[in-house]
Amino acid sequence: MRKAVLMCFVFLLAAGSVTAFPAEAESDGAVRGSDLVLIGGSLGSSEGAEEIYREMVARAGGEDGKIAVITASSYPYDWDCEEYGDSTDGGCNDPDISNSKMNANYYIETFNEFGIEAEWLPADIANIDVADDDEWADRISAGEFTGFFLGGGDQSRYITTFVRGEEWADSPVLAAIRDRFESGNAMIAGSSAGAAIQASEYMITGGDSYRGITEGSVEGYHSDGSILGYYKEGGLGFFSYGLVDSHFSERAREGRMIRLAADAGVDKVYGVDETTALIVENANHPSAKMKVVGENGVQIFDLSGAVQSANEDGEWAIEGVTSHYLHQGDRYQPQGGNVIFNPEFQPVHGGEAEISEHDDIFYERFAYRNMVWGLLSSNEQKLAGTSWEDAPEYSLSAEKTNRTKARAGTVYGKDVLSYSGVRAAIYPSSN
Repeated sequence: MRKAVLMCFVFLLAAGSVTAFPAEAESDGAVRGSDLVLIGGSLGSSEGAEEIYREMVARAGGEDGKIAVITASSYPYDWDCEEYGDSTDGGCNDPDISNSKMNANYYIETFNEFGIEAEWLPADIANIDVADDDEWADRISAGEFTGFFLGGGDQSRYITTFVRGEEWADSPVLAAIRDRFESGNAMIAGSSAGAAIQASEYMITGGDSYRGITEGSVEGYHSDGSILGYYKEGGLGFFSYGLVDSHFSERAREGRMIRLAADAGVDKVYGVDETTALIVENANHPSAKMKVVGENGVQIFDLSGAVQSANEDGEWAIEGVTSHYLHQGDRYQPQGGNVIFNPEFQPVHGGEAEISEHDDIFYERFAYRNMVWGLLSSNEQKLAGTSWEDAPEYSLSAEKTNRTKARAGTVYGKDVLSYSGVRAAIYPSSN
């Protein structure tokens, strides 16, 4: 089934420079490390979206760069033409229709408006041979492209298109992109599925939070989207700092990612909200640094001190998960797990606040984030939200610790709270 998308708006160039970490030079002083830009989806046409585009363009070399747009997670243009014809009004060439070529055209036009050349790399599940094409691989290896943008859709289609065999081997085009990335000569960005696919291990393929918590994760891709699925081998393998997910707070994905991380034995989860980017600079170096850009935030869960258990009925629980939530201008150092707050944000020490009830914690938009904001704005020590389902009912709690810090600020006209060191737990409510 095709999904209509709005593509009629025009991004406006805005004044202002991109704030970035100091570039780390290589031994010849000429090349810095490669950057990743992981976007939580729903870029839209807002100020936050414009800032994310400026970041991508600047990190791909600006007017001297060129971006390859990859839309292999979209429904193939060729199949769309076969089914609906080639009309510009309802057919495969309708710019308001979502298929691999129309989506690519939209991104190319947008990148052009922000001052950088872009070209569609026309590989998708109907044209897998393009990913094996030596001419495309040679163009990438020769340095024609300084950046790569991966669009949204179904991340499993990227695997089908670019990964070969049970050994999970790179196609020639993916191998060329990887060489550019590892040598410090590429910006790789992706939105929604294009962000999730960048995982190095245990890439999520789908799943609801409540079902994931109660049933656990199941390896593979599943036609039933409520099953918590994953590929153990990961995605395309550029992001090596933990699990990554998109549309995070909007779709209440905290539960599914904590459960997947616990099942997989992975310590870190990075959940990126919509119209928000987690930027990883020098991502191909041990010295990588992260920062947040955009309108919402990035949730980071640290499971290194977490403890799992099961009650006499076999119902799963976990406690001791550390929760951080960062906004634009906040930074994170993955090596030591250090949070550096936006210097313009001010400390929050609690007070008298009205506490909202959250009785659909695993599906309500922004439920966990808003619950923690309520906790940090109040004199309460701990708050919990419950599942709508009651067979069994589950709780997701947040608790202050002696390491909890909170900072209040304004992002694009909205009051926000960034925080670190909150303790989270998931457990059957009968516990």
